[in-house]
Amino acid sequence: MATIREIPDKLYKQAQKVALAKGQSLSAFTALALEQMIEDEKIRRRNARALANIRRNRRPLPAGAPDS
Repeated sequence: MATIREIPDKLYKQAQKVALAKGQSLSAFTALALEQMIEDEKIRRRNARALANIRRNRRPLPAGAPDS
């Protein structure tokens, strides 16, 4: 298992407080937080691709058609 080094003191102390409040070890809290960040990034990228596809496949309205 890898070790993370050079974490700013303020961030380290904040993470310790949150982990303690949740009844987790700092390691467990950090691992879960990283997993959630990675999953959020996957979702963000998937949504960005879907939006790009929608924009790319958009067709103009026929002449004279109402826009709403």
